[in-house]
Amino acid sequence: MATANPLERIFSVDYKSKIQPIVSVCIWGVGLENLSGPNGVTIDNTTGDIYVADYGNTCVKVFDNNGKIMFKFGDEEGEGKIYLPNGLAIFRDRILISQSSNCILNYRMNGEFVSIIGKPGKGELEFDDPHGLTFDESNGEVYICDSNNNRIQILTKELTYKTQFGIGDLKSPVGVKLTKELIYILDQSNPCLHLYNYNLILHKSVISTGYGLQVENPWHFCIDNSNNILITDIFSDSISIFNSQLELIHKISLTNPTDITVDNRGRVIVVCIGSLHRLYIF
Repeated sequence: MATANPLERIFSVDYKSKIQPIVSVCIWGVGLENLSGPNGVTIDNTTGDIYVADYGNTCVKVFDNNGKIMFKFGDEEGEGKIYLPNGLAIFRDRILISQSSNCILNYRMNGEFVSIIGKPGKGELEFDDPHGLTFDESNGEVYICDSNNNRIQILTKELTYKTQFGIGDLKSPVGVKLTKELIYILDQSNPCLHLYNYNLILHKSVISTGYGLQVENPWHFCIDNSNNILITDIFSDSISIFNSQLELIHKISLTNPTDITVDNRGRVIVVCIGSLHRLYIF
């Protein structure tokens, strides 16, 4: 009997059963096991390791798939020092980190620094408060939310500048995700989910406050393999889950969730700020 592809398990995720977390770790603090303002999370589905952008402790912390702390990196003085990390994306055998010093840091998965990408500014390969970023597995390109420049920059697989888009449409984009058909961008200042095609033409926008997505203050989001969309809503203390038709199918109550991802076992992984500063696994 053939073994099922573990990625297929995500298609049958029952989000309505995810009321209480199965793992809750890391209260506020400065120790190895503590978090302070976690602002980004991603998972290496090869190993199950969870990478968290620890904004307040200015580093990235790495947990195993059960939420046990393994190591941290990026807080040592020097060229690769992390300063107020905003977002994370796994790029082949590397992890890319956006940060408030207006550049992208390139690290190996074991925490070894490789290079700095970009610099402050408004030109090509220049950033002003970059946030969410993602990697296109089909061609190796990297999409980066250049938040205060109100655009998305696309880098080649060699991490050089390729193009940009979204100027005139976006206001403080904080998250970008890809499906086979569309590019999804989460806008924060003008709460909205924008859908672009791969010709970089705006397909449609869904306003989030009052109608449409009905999310009060979206912070970050992810898309699972069934194109369900999970959005963290930091002001209403919830995670809103929509199907591929953008219909609300479930909400999870959680205090001040900032970022979210779904692993290949169908588990929802969330980081939160507020009074607890925790990593949750549902």
